[in-house]
Parts: sequence; C-alpha cells; structure tokens
Amino acid sequence: MEGKSMLKLSHVLAFLLLASRIDGIEVLQLPVENDGEFVLCPGKQSWPELVGKPAEYAKQIIQKENPIVQDVKHLFSGMPKPLSYICGRVFLAVNFKLIVRVTPSMG
Repeated sequence: MEGKSMLKLSHVLAFLLLASRIDGIEVLQLPVENDGEFVLCPGKQSWPELVGKPAEYAKQIIQKENPIVQDVKHLFSGMPKPLSYICGRVFLAVNFKLIVRVTPSMG
C-alpha cells in the first residue's frame, strides 16, 4: 500500500513541476452574444437543410454560404467528433453511402 501512495505522490509532483514550466496562460476569448445566441465565428453556423443530402453537395453549399469554412471532414457512424472547436471546420456525419445524417455545424 505504501508503494502505491508513493507512486501517486510522485505523479502529482511530476505534474506540478511540469505545470510550473508553462510560460503563460492562454487567454480564452468569450463568445459574443448575437440575438440571444452565442457566436464564436462569423457567418452561418449550422445547415439543418442538408440532412439527407449527398456529402459532396453539402460541402459545396457550406463553403458557398460561409467562405470561412475551409475544412469539411466526414464522420462515419461510431467515429468520435473532436472536442476542440475550430472556426472554419465543419464535420459531416454521414452514412456509408455518404449521405448527411446529422445537422452539420461549425466546430
């Protein structure tokens, strides 16, 4: 039991030492409120009208309606969506026939 607690203590100590080496803290910019809705990126944020449409067609519409979007990625069933939010990135949740199944949104 004593060995496990020492191991945990060494992990905590290593974490604190690594954390103290970080030069600065990254400032998170808060979203701006717009008509009761929080917006992180300019332009259209979601495309519910594209559910049931082919992925290639959806990609063209998304890039046409919001020129900031440069990165459109396919997510197949069971694939996790990354938790990081990136302006200019949209995920298309598609089936194996490349038909959009979930409302595409910025992030």
